[in-house]
Order: sequence, then structure tokens, then C-alpha cells
Amino acid sequence: MSRLIAYFGNDPDRVECALFPARLALYTRTPEQVVNGWGLGFVQGGDVLLQKRPRADAAEVDLFSLAKDLRAEALIGRVGLDEDGRMSAENADPFRFRSWLFGAVGSATGFEHIRDRLLQSVPDFLRRNIRGRSSSEHIFHLFLAFLHDAGLLEAQSPDPVAVERALRESVAFVDRLLTGAGVEATRLGLVASNGRCLVARAHAYPIQFLEIHGIGDCAACRGKNQDEQDERRIAHDSLRAVIVEADESAPRRSGWRSLPDNGALVLGADRLLRVYSGA
Repeated sequence: MSRLIAYFGNDPDRVECALFPARLALYTRTPEQVVNGWGLGFVQGGDVLLQKRPRADAAEVDLFSLAKDLRAEALIGRVGLDEDGRMSAENADPFRFRSWLFGAVGSATGFEHIRDRLLQSVPDFLRRNIRGRSSSEHIFHLFLAFLHDAGLLEAQSPDPVAVERALRESVAFVDRLLTGAGVEATRLGLVASNGRCLVARAHAYPIQFLEIHGIGDCAACRGKNQDEQDERRIAHDSLRAVIVEADESAPRRSGWRSLPDNGALVLGADRLLRVYSGA
């Protein structure tokens, strides 16, 4: 099984507080007692950093514990990295390029039949950054190519609607190539962020999300309070964050909303959430 998680918030010092209500979505344990690897990327002060354990066979993975002490504007994590049996860091989500972080989960059956044709549409300076053979990394670089064509690749605060358009056009391009090769279209949940915006797309793949508009009494902070007699609220009224989960086996979570099929979630530097229905 595979799961993709993303986070985008307005206070890098409150990552743990924002993630705490979603900690069940960040915890993975399989009936087989083995989780095949994990990867975590985060944007911190404009830098994109990665932690990958593609060969980590464990009974459980707790992304909350891995991420809670980070100081970050955005996070993307994936649990289950055994795509096509290629368990290596080069083929493991998430991926990065300059200020951009990207992750995907789902299926792109027959991708090997269109890989060379896809690469023809990726500029040389982007193509040289591709390290592995996973469909996810190639779709990421196609997305970067669309951003480059739109003049958004180096923009610090790009229009998030235009960023989502680049992501949508990337997946549509891949589907056209697959259809032309006589192969079924992709089923993907995708997320991209540069720390100033975040976009997610549910391309025939289920995505749900939790929106946080302030915390009236922070359970994470209260748990650290040494004074059990202190009953004062620990509030973070100005905290704004969104947690995204793409996992076709996940239950519908209370308080979470689902993206419509082929819909998109869009957030900019203002942290105002917009949801677009599928075409």
C-alpha cells in the first residue's frame, strides 16, 4: 500500500500543532506488518530538503513523529515506495528541483512505452536532473517544463491557479501519450509546492483534506505543559494550515473534505483555500 501526505501552513514554528489533529492520517501500519520505505520532503526558509528510507522495512511508519519537530512551510511525505520493485532513493517520492517539491501516488501503467516521447518535451536543463526511471519523477519534470514555459519556474510567489494549470496540463499530456500507445490513462494523486503555494490534484484518485482555521486549545502544547494545575487555554488563533491525504484505502475521516474526482486544491501565499471541480 502507498499513501501520500502533504502539509501547507502559515507558521513554520507550529508544524506539530497543525499536524496533531491529523496524526491518525500520518500513521501507517499494514496487515502484513511491513511498510516498504518512506520519503519526506520539506520546504524550510526557501530550501528544499529530503529524507528518504526506500529500503526501510518496518511494521509501521509515523510521519507525525518524523515531521513534528521540523520548522517548515510545506511538507510532502510518501509511505510505500516499492513502485515496480525499484526501491531506491532515485525512484522514491518526493522529488525536488530548486525551490519545488513534488510527490505522487497511484498508477501510470505502461509508462515505459511513452518515456522517451515524454522526455522530448522536457528541456535539456531539466532532463539532466532526472536520476531514476519512475513515472512520478518524469511527470514532475514535465510539470517543471510547463512552469518554465509559463515563466513561473523561478517565481517566488507564482499564481497558484497557473501552477495548478501546469500540473493539470502535465497529467493530460501523459494521458494523451498513453492513450496513443494503446495504454490506459493514469490514476494519480499529485501534490506540488514551493513553500509559497501548494496545489493538489485528484486525477481519478481519492484525495481528502483537513483545513485548520486557528486552534482554540492546542492539545500538542498542553501535552508538554508540566503544570497539570494550569487550565488556561493554549490558543493559536492565527494558525492557518491544510493537511492533504491521498490514499485509496483510507477511511473517510471526520472533519475532512474530499476533493471531487479530477478536482484540484489550490493554496497561495495568502493560505486561502480554493477547490476546483473536475472538468
